Amino acid sequence: MNEASETTIAVELAVLGKDAASLCSTFRSEPANSYSALGIMTAQNLAKRALFLFLTFSEQPACARPEGRQALAHLGRVAESVQIVSAELTAALARKAENARVAALRNSKPIFIGPSPAQRVAVAVDLLAKVPAQCAEGAKWVSAAERLQAARVRAASTTPPAPAASTAPSRRR
Repeated sequence: MNEASETTIAVELAVLGKDAASLCSTFRSEPANSYSALGIMTAQNLAKRALFLFLTFSEQPACARPEGRQALAHLGRVAESVQIVSAELTAALARKAENARVAALRNSKPIFIGPSPAQRVAVAVDLLAKVPAQCAEGAKWVSAAERLQAARVRAASTTPPAPAASTAPSRRR
């Protein structure tokens, strides 16, 4: 594996963390009930990218070692967190639409069962605020796992092969 592709996951994870922080600040600057479909689509894109990073790293030889498994666990936490954020925001949008439909049919206030859209957005924003730190920690573990794997590969390629033991009986004169 070449050096450029080994650092790509750590770099992409850092970019994902910055994008998550940006999305979090966007949601915090808007009122809880004025979230947009664009923000939800951005969260879904973050979830897709996090899952792609998790799956890509899981196929690398670096994840076979303990430090690689630790990195994989961090990537899994990031992917899970962003998936939950995406699901919460999608559920908030669906609840908002359902409340509007019920209100139009009954000419009354909607009946709330479960969390309100604003509560779902608040939960998503709180979870999204933790993603940059998770990404930073995951990037450290990914980098360490990839560096150690590269060192193992270099060591294996520079170690001379052991001489093969002969199975034929030796002849003495």
